[in-house]
Amino acid sequence: MKTILLFSIIFITACSVAQEKELTVSWVTENLQHRYEMIDDACVQFEQHVKFGFSSAEQDVSGTLMVKKPNRYRIETENQTIVTNGTTVWMYSKNNNQVMIDKYKENGNLLSPEKFMLNLPADYNITIVGSENSPQGLLIHLKLIPKDDRSFLKYVNLTVEEQGWMLRKITILDINETETTYKVKEIKLNTNLKDKTFVFDAPERVDVVDLR
Repeated sequence: MKTILLFSIIFITACSVAQEKELTVSWVTENLQHRYEMIDDACVQFEQHVKFGFSSAEQDVSGTLMVKKPNRYRIETENQTIVTNGTTVWMYSKNNNQVMIDKYKENGNLLSPEKFMLNLPADYNITIVGSENSPQGLLIHLKLIPKDDRSFLKYVNLTVEEQGWMLRKITILDINETETTYKVKEIKLNTNLKDKTFVFDAPERVDVVDLR
């Protein structure tokens, strides 16, 4: 019995040490990057919660994000649609009955859905700030701080599910102290999204402002 007990203690200790050793930034980022390399497109159902920094106002929105490599995404909520094909950006406001069209500009200081859904940004310092068990498995919490001190974002927190290395939550704090949280409700990968998904056709009788 003592031998069995001693073996059990050694086994549990070894497993704990192994898990602690595995849970490093390099191990997590390597697994995430490997997963991202296998993804060509994604369709995500999300919930968004915003706390505005200069007021006590809060806002809840749900919507759909469709992303495809490279630089193509479509975000649809009840009152707004943002679409880009990597060359042109369409921003449609249902409330204003207006669509604004502009050239797509890659800006490392701003949030792009592809940065976190299909890639791991190289322009952020990454640390592990915790982990927890859930019914879906181990959840790992990461903190990303921009390397550029002039970035509009102060930090980004990511919650990643180890099983399948899927992103489950994103929290963003900007320099205006506005905190935006996205919770992933459902995600489908590699559904062969068509290129026409990332082109916006303005509805009739909508005011079109072309900034190109």
